[in-house]
Amino acid sequence: MSKLDPAPSMASDFETVDQRLQSFLGQLLSEFGILDRIVYKNKNQHRRCSYFQYLLKVRRDIRLLKSANPEEIFRSSFDVINGKRPKQKVQLLESLKRKKSDSSNKQTFLDRLLGLARLLSQMVEPILKAATQACQ
Repeated sequence: MSKLDPAPSMASDFETVDQRLQSFLGQLLSEFGILDRIVYKNKNQHRRCSYFQYLLKVRRDIRLLKSANPEEIFRSSFDVINGKRPKQKVQLLESLKRKKSDSSNKQTFLDRLLGLARLLSQMVEPILKAATQACQ
């Protein structure tokens, strides 16, 4: 076992978490398809209702989430953590330390990961409000 390889039990834990994240992401995308179809069919009838406005916010946020390409972010982060790409682990840690230059439009890995986390945290409130107002 080399220095960069995590312990065997830790590696299996990472694999389990990776599989669960991929499964949850697939479920989220399939449910997004259902939500998108519901919103499309009921847009004219319910557009002024507050719960429908929250559903529109959720739909917009999920579209942003899809455009962020979370599959790639998860895959590359777990590859680096598991040691499948040990050379990139050092590069990743160094890129996390560096600031993004103003002239470059390329986002760092950390910026993309933080943006994904912020987007997911912002989605919680509209989902809960839409659910509670639709049930009243």
